[in-house]
Amino acid sequence: MDTTSQTPPRRLKFIFFPLGWLLAHVTRLVEIGKVLQERGHEVIIAGEDPDLQPRSKIGFARKVGFRTAYAQEPLFPHAWDRFEKHGWLASAWDILTHENWAPLDKILESQIKLIQEEKPDMVVGDATISVSTAAYITGIPAAGVMNGYGTRFMSATSPFMPMIRILNGVQLERLRRRVYRKHGVKPVNAFRLLKSIPMISPDLSELYSPPKGYPNWQLVGPILAQPPVPHPEWWNELDDGKTNIYITMGSTGILDSFLRRTYEALSKLPYRFVVTTAGQARPETIAMAPANFRIATYAPGNELVHHCKALIFHGGNGSMYQGLTAGLPMIGLPSHLEQKINFEVALRHGFGVQLSARHVSGAKLVKTLERILTDPSYRENAQRFSESVTAHDGAREAADIIERTALEGKPAGWQLK
Repeated sequence: MDTTSQTPPRRLKFIFFPLGWLLAHVTRLVEIGKVLQERGHEVIIAGEDPDLQPRSKIGFARKVGFRTAYAQEPLFPHAWDRFEKHGWLASAWDILTHENWAPLDKILESQIKLIQEEKPDMVVGDATISVSTAAYITGIPAAGVMNGYGTRFMSATSPFMPMIRILNGVQLERLRRRVYRKHGVKPVNAFRLLKSIPMISPDLSELYSPPKGYPNWQLVGPILAQPPVPHPEWWNELDDGKTNIYITMGSTGILDSFLRRTYEALSKLPYRFVVTTAGQARPETIAMAPANFRIATYAPGNELVHHCKALIFHGGNGSMYQGLTAGLPMIGLPSHLEQKINFEVALRHGFGVQLSARHVSGAKLVKTLERILTDPSYRENAQRFSESVTAHDGAREAADIIERTALEGKPAGWQLK
């Protein structure tokens, strides 16, 4: 840790641009922001207005005292709802027609406008690819936050890179050039620009390696984040001696149909199933829950895992690290490619088993759950990473990098000019 960052020479202003529809991307920036605020800096969280967009998670940042500001985002719920209903074909079409729900030029203009109004010292994006371009155009420093599994997409040898380059060259660059021309700034290559800024990965070096060609990729350790919510009314039951199993699909998982398919089989087990829905289960589905289920929209996940014996989840990065703090064996039900790639580390290191989110049966789930509970190797393999996860203070290490970059004052892409 950079100890000089504890007493910065001046107060800085930051704007954080998360993908505000997704809980993990908001809450981990909130954790970094808390550290910067403790050091006397100002942090603004920017995204869609949660008063107008109830599915936005930006409201959680406001709830803990951060000032929020409007910046246009991709209309992620449009794409997610279509994917959940129709699958990959709908997603492929939505990528090709992204201007209907993710107009890059308008999103960029919105970010630039906010930067010009607020005049921050630096901007940070989490799963927001336009932030480095907005910073370059406005002449300020930038950093990004990206999960370790992003290396599978971003490295030069990635099988996905040809498709990414084609999409970028055919569609995205055209929209960027439109914004560059408007602001009188010479365009730069988007990939070179991204490689030029600090990329902060909230992951363990034991599980992920920095991608080649990204000299500023920095592993800081997990950022254990959770929404600022009270304990559910059933919380005190968790220590009554009954085995608790935690089910969560984060904010991007296939939960509603999963519960309906598995309720009957899970109702016959001598366990209590603790479910957080993040609003992804319909009221009628929740009303159908068997007697051994306890359900809440949100709960303090960092605490909840320590009351449980196993984790059934969507394979997401944040939930995985929460589970590892408690040494939980895991069943992963990835619903899309990023979650599947992230959960590969659980398969590789032997602390998880993967099933199909769309097609798993109750019988298959029960059999797999009994397997990870009775075979001690799954828990032992998870426990091997527990100490390493808790030893890191990912939010503080990320704040050090961000603060240091802002104090240096070098604009995004300064090396490319």
